[in-house]
Amino acid sequence: MEKEMATERLVLAKIATGDEQAFAILYKFYRNKVYGYALKILQSPPAAQEIVQEVFIKLWLKRAELAEIENFGGFLRIIVRNDTLNALKKIALQQRKYTLINQDQTEIDTVTDKSIAFNETKKLLDDAIESLPAQQKLVYSLCHLDGLKQKDVATQLGISPLTVKVHLREAVKSIRIYLNQHHEIKTLGLLLFFLK
Repeated sequence: MEKEMATERLVLAKIATGDEQAFAILYKFYRNKVYGYALKILQSPPAAQEIVQEVFIKLWLKRAELAEIENFGGFLRIIVRNDTLNALKKIALQQRKYTLINQDQTEIDTVTDKSIAFNETKKLLDDAIESLPAQQKLVYSLCHLDGLKQKDVATQLGISPLTVKVHLREAVKSIRIYLNQHHEIKTLGLLLFFLK
């Protein structure tokens, strides 16, 4: 694990200097993960491919900053999540405009349903996180929402890395149980991304 992290940091350092071969290595390693997540949410191969392109263009444009990133996986997860959610909003907006132009009530209902489902999904995840005990909620938020490494969370909270790991494992387990109890939400894939 430490060897992989050291290798990744070396690749990021090379990319920061403009090394295109190092960037190609990073792209090959992460492109399928980015594509798979985007496809789950957007359910459109062309839209998912667009997300891959946008994410890696952003990474290349921010290449000088990559060597400073402590947790690249968390950093990438946030970029992918934000780009995918923005694409989902754009799709909903485009559908809404289309339906208003054509005055097709069925399409308007579909857009409204997707918007409601998205809001319900986000609220469900928020509710699941809120239901956690305080320490688990804090550890989960720092690791999964803020993208910090477990050892950094341990240092910040003044607890052992093992305690962080246990809190995180229990938090994820509790959130999964909560989500499984609310399986009627169709966009469960969005929520499961946050639990990786």
